[in-house]
Amino acid sequence: MKKQNITGFSKVDDTANPQDFVSYLDAISSLNSIQAYKQQTFTRLEIQAGDRILDVGCGIGDDVRSLALQVGNAGEVVGIDRSETMVKEAQSRSADLGLPVAYYVGDAEKLEFPDNTFDACRSDRTFQHLLNPRQALTEIVRVTRCGGRVVVSDPDWETLVIDTGDRALTRKILNFHCDSCVNGWIGRQLPTLFQEVGLHKINVDTYTLILTDCALADKHLGVINAAMKAQQAGLISIAEAANWITNLEAASQAGRFFCAITGFLAFGCKP
Repeated sequence: MKKQNITGFSKVDDTANPQDFVSYLDAISSLNSIQAYKQQTFTRLEIQAGDRILDVGCGIGDDVRSLALQVGNAGEVVGIDRSETMVKEAQSRSADLGLPVAYYVGDAEKLEFPDNTFDACRSDRTFQHLLNPRQALTEIVRVTRCGGRVVVSDPDWETLVIDTGDRALTRKILNFHCDSCVNGWIGRQLPTLFQEVGLHKINVDTYTLILTDCALADKHLGVINAAMKAQQAGLISIAEAANWITNLEAASQAGRFFCAITGFLAFGCKP
């Protein structure tokens, strides 16, 4: 797999190899910690048999299919994604399963559903890529019925930590990495956004992804790629980037590598 670019998910279909992003989602979804927090999001939806649920930014549809098993044939789970590549992949993977699912190419900031359509709505690791997350949340609330649940989960990229010997250099690289994301601070902003759009009974859970292998940290979080991009942007020197990467790889080989990022799961109720 190619190195992860956290900005690429905002324009998957415009990249040279959209299928790389499909492979990335398969890889990260295989992690136990990712599956654990996804189950948290399902629990916070308070799903009932027969519910109709919307998944905004559904990707390859793994969560849509999991939710469909919970709502049963009397319900329906709809997934939308701005990427035609993702939607086609989701449709292909669901084609022969007989599940009550539907997938559409759509814009999170302009949902093409009537008011009060869904019993619950969720969005997972999508708001970090949106130009106007408040508008997207406003739209999600609009299409949720009164009394319905809304769940949004996203990482906060400034919570990305790596144990290295050079604090100043690490801060430069990781802050650059955070700022390369469309909404690197979205995790900490979710509670305020939920208040601003009028949701009630707002609560927040946290989840942490811990990686102790440098190659996996680069694969899932793009940490080595971050140093290379920071060097290309002129923020650090070629020597600084090379030394930083070498030190991370050496720590990994010695069994001393530690990297983690925290995500935030906000949930509330439409009054």
